[in-house]
Order: sequence, then C-alpha cells, then structure tokens
Amino acid sequence: MGYTMKTASYLILILLTVLSTMAHAAAPAEEVAGRVGNMSGTLVVQRTDGTVKVVGPKSEIFAGDMLITAKDSYAQVEMNDGTKMTLRPNSNLRIESYQFRKEAPKDDNVILRLLKGGFRTVTGLIGKRGNADAYKLRAATATIGIRGTDFSTRLCATKDCQDEETTKEAAVKPQATPSAVVGRVMLAQGELSAKEETGKERKLTLGAPVYEGDTLVTAAKSYAVVAFRDEGRVSLQENTQFRVEKFKYNKAQSEESAVWRLLKGGVRVVTGLIGRVNHDNYKFNVATATIGIRGTGFDAWCNAACASGAGNPGATQGNPLEGAGVYVWGGEVVLVSPEGSFVVALQQAAIIARDSGKPVQIIVIPPAILDNNTPRPDSIPFDKEKLFGAESDAGDAGLYVTVHDGHVILSMGDKSLDLFRGETGFADSLLLKLLSDTPGFMGDSMDIIMTDKHGNSCMIGS
Repeated sequence: MGYTMKTASYLILILLTVLSTMAHAAAPAEEVAGRVGNMSGTLVVQRTDGTVKVVGPKSEIFAGDMLITAKDSYAQVEMNDGTKMTLRPNSNLRIESYQFRKEAPKDDNVILRLLKGGFRTVTGLIGKRGNADAYKLRAATATIGIRGTDFSTRLCATKDCQDEETTKEAAVKPQATPSAVVGRVMLAQGELSAKEETGKERKLTLGAPVYEGDTLVTAAKSYAVVAFRDEGRVSLQENTQFRVEKFKYNKAQSEESAVWRLLKGGVRVVTGLIGRVNHDNYKFNVATATIGIRGTGFDAWCNAACASGAGNPGATQGNPLEGAGVYVWGGEVVLVSPEGSFVVALQQAAIIARDSGKPVQIIVIPPAILDNNTPRPDSIPFDKEKLFGAESDAGDAGLYVTVHDGHVILSMGDKSLDLFRGETGFADSLLLKLLSDTPGFMGDSMDIIMTDKHGNSCMIGS
C-alpha cells in the first residue's frame, strides 16, 4: 500500500511538472520592441518583473522596460519601426507600450515616459502612417505628440539642469541660440506655400513658421500677412512670389540684417526694428532695383517684364503696374537702379522707367495703386510673445522640448503648443510657453562621436 501511494505521488509530481512546462511553453513569448545600438558608459534595464540587468550593444529591449543611463553615459536604442533614441547621462526612460506590425498601421502605438534626464529622438514609421496620434511621450504634467520629427527632450529638476550636468557640459557652458523661425503667418486667405532652398515645398496655414531662405508663394485669389521677429510685417497679394533671402535678428549679440526679394506680384510692407539705426542693414530688391528704407510703410510690385526676368524690368507712365515700382504710405524710401536713384516721399509713387532704366516719379497715381484691397500689414494685431516666445531668461525647472525637424505638439491639460523646426517649448506644473531662444543646455551636447566595437565612427543623436 505504501509503495502504491509513493508511486501515485511520484506520478502526480511528474504530471504537474509536465503540465507546468507545457503551460509555460504555450504562453506567448514577450516580443522584442528594439535593440541597443552604440553606447558609451553604462546602460541598465529594469524589466516589468523587477529584474535589473546591465546591457550592452545588440541587447534586446521590450515594452515595459525602464532604460537607465549612468553618469557620463550615452546609449542609443533603435526600435523596430526605425525610431532611434539617444539617451543622455543620468536618464530614466520607460517604454510604457510599444506595438508595431508592418501589416497593421492603424494598430501602431508607442507611449514613452521620461522620469529623469533627457534624450533625442528621430522617429520611425509609427506616427507617419495610419494614426498620426500613435506616438506619445509623457513627462511630468505634459504630453508630447509627435508628427514625424527629430526632437530633443529634457526634464530639469533644478534651474539650468545643473543637477543633470555631465563632466563635459560642466567644462563648457554653451550659449542660448535664437530660434530658427524668423517669421510666422498671421493671416491667410486661400493658398499659401513656402519653397525651401532645397526645392522642398510645404503648405502654410495660420500660425505656420517661416524660415530664412523660404520663397513665399500665394495662388490666385489668395493673400497672406506674415510677421517677422523684428516686428516687421509683410502682406502678400495674390499670385506673388517673395523670398526671405536673409534674416538675422539677435538683440543679445547686436546682430541684425534683412534682405528681401520680390520675384513676382505685389507686397505691402511695414518695416520693423532692423534698419532703423543703420539703414544699410535692410535691403529690399525688385529685379535690378533696390528699395532703401527710412523706417516706413510701402507697397512694391513686380509684374510683366519685371516678373519674367527680362533685362529691362521697367514700366511706363501709362501702365505703371506693368514693371517694377513702389508707392509709399508711411515715411519715405529711396528707389535705386543701376541708372540712378529717386527719393519717394509720403504718398508718392515711382517706377523704373522702361526707356531709360532710371527711377522716376509717377505723375498721376492710378486708383489700382491707391485702392489696394490686400490688408495693410500694420492693420493686423501683433503679439510678439505669442508669435515668437517670451524674451525672458530660460532655465527654470521643468520640461524642455526642442524640435530639430518636423512638428511636435506639447500639451498640458486643455492647453497645447505647436512647435516647429528650430523652436523650443517649456512646461511645468503651471506654465506652457514658447521660448524665444533655445537654452544652452538643450544644445548639441548629444552630438558626440562614438566608436563601435568594430572601430566604426558614428554620430550619436544624429
């Protein structure tokens, strides 16, 4: 009897062991979300079951993992959708959820949570296909929505992130840099676009940013008003092409210069702070002519021969709008051509004469010039802080987000802030605001040269 009971107990134990093994084998294996790439220093991963391990290049990363970098340590993680994340030293980043299937774009989902430090991200396929809201980053009281982008995020526990400084950063204190956004659309009616120097085109809507090198284009029956960082504004009439050839405005470094070029159509201009002290800092070009300003408001046009690029951009007294010209409604300007110059006073107009190439006054100004239906730019309310950020010292404890390329939406409660290339936003428990400058601690400290085990150099954060 005793032998039988022992045998039965033994058989039951074997059966339980087999069932346990089968159940474990049947349970779905946790799927790999990404892998560690190049790194320098120490990267620790805390799993959802509480286990902690030090990992190295090519180590697997799973949903639920907490990534922890040590002091003076950087680590790059590449996710399955192509997203690349470079963690700063002293950072804690949790991958709260991650779902990516090539065949199911609508099911894409990523939620990251930054608890400490910071990182730079170049996003992959998630958020660029299927669901635009599929990629989210949470930190403190704010949420970052991604629209396919390259951005840096840093959570500062103390002023200027001094508690997060690495040895390299402590040795060199980079200065704040002005935002790359030089202008913003204040008013738009119809179709407005920007053509970049690379040839890339993008549609512009209300609030969209304008950059140095952009050529702004309006379609038929369309117009727009664009404000610039120095408080100058430009109204673009229909069928107009207007290039921002150069724009520099940095009060801290006493840097200011602006070069504009009207390629086609017409604009209405109210000048800002650039050129008020040194008029040579402001240049407005129309074909072969230049409009020099004296702190003013004026309309300029470039049609027919002027718009076609013909050698003679001039007009006639009978058809002054069929060429290059200017009308002054505030202050005065100097119209200059290779053949001479002419001072255009208040409520006067001048053209480049077709026969001589000289600037000449229009004796009888036609109603088409005087009764311009496009809104004057100074008639649109201008809020510099709302458009370009506060000119206060940045560095308070909180969340900072700098966009290197693309579009980010920084949200806090029912408030949201759209950030574009070259802009930095800030959020804490009370504030959500656009910064006029990018703090030095958000600069290029991520762009450090790394060398992998094969001796190949790469740029972390790029």
